[in-house]
Amino acid sequence: MTVKLYGVLRKHRPAGAPGEAHHSFELDLQKGATVAKLADHLGIQAGSFSAVAINGEAAGEDRLLQDGDEVRLFPPSAGG
Repeated sequence: MTVKLYGVLRKHRPAGAPGEAHHSFELDLQKGATVAKLADHLGIQAGSFSAVAINGEAAGEDRLLQDGDEVRLFPPSAGG
């Protein structure tokens, strides 16, 4: 699958992933992995992201991931 991290979540990008911090990277997880498992695998704590998009559509943490998915994780927004 392809993963893209936004904002402060970019610090969880794997060190060996090619490209710049703002680029997508490829990741292989076991079959049956969820968004929550993906986040855990990357060291992203629960509650550290507020939105998920899979293949351009909003998804929840319990969504099962498939080969070829494009996953985007977004940090909580700050406002003022």
